[in-house]
Amino acid sequence: MRSHVLLFASILSVLAGCAQRPDPPPATLAELEKVTAAKSAHEIATYIFDTYGCKNCHTVATGGKFGYTALGEQLKNKSEGCISMLTSVSRIVTLPEDKRTPENNEKLAHFKDYGCTACHRISFGSVGLTEIGAKLQTMHLACTDVQKVLN
Repeated sequence: MRSHVLLFASILSVLAGCAQRPDPPPATLAELEKVTAAKSAHEIATYIFDTYGCKNCHTVATGGKFGYTALGEQLKNKSEGCISMLTSVSRIVTLPEDKRTPENNEKLAHFKDYGCTACHRISFGSVGLTEIGAKLQTMHLACTDVQKVLN
C-alpha cells in the first residue's frame, strides 16, 4: 500500500512539474502584441528579457549594462556573447555553404539555440530582423535598448 502511495505521489509530482513549464515565447507579431498590450516600455522589456531567453545568460545589473550568469560568462569567454555572435553570424552567412567550416556551422546552430532567431533572421546572405525584431526595434526595445530600459 505504501509503495502505491509513493508511486502516486511521484507521478503527481512529475505532472505538476510539467504543468509549470513556462509558455513558449510568442512566435508571431500578433501573439507578441496580444501579450504586451497596455504594458509600459519597462514591463515589455522585462517580458522580453524573461521570455526570449535573455535571462539565461544575462542578469540585470547597473549602469545601463547587463551582468552575466555563469553560462553568459562561459559564452562571452568563447566569443559567443550577443554582439560577437551577431557579428560572426553576419560574416558567416556571406560565405557559400561549401566554404563554411564546422566551426562556422556550429556558430550558426548556436545562433538558433541561444534564441537569437526570435528577433534576427538569416536570409539571402545577410542577417536581418524578423517581424518581431522589427517591431521591437520600432518600439526602441531592440537588444541593447532592453538592456538600457532595465538598468
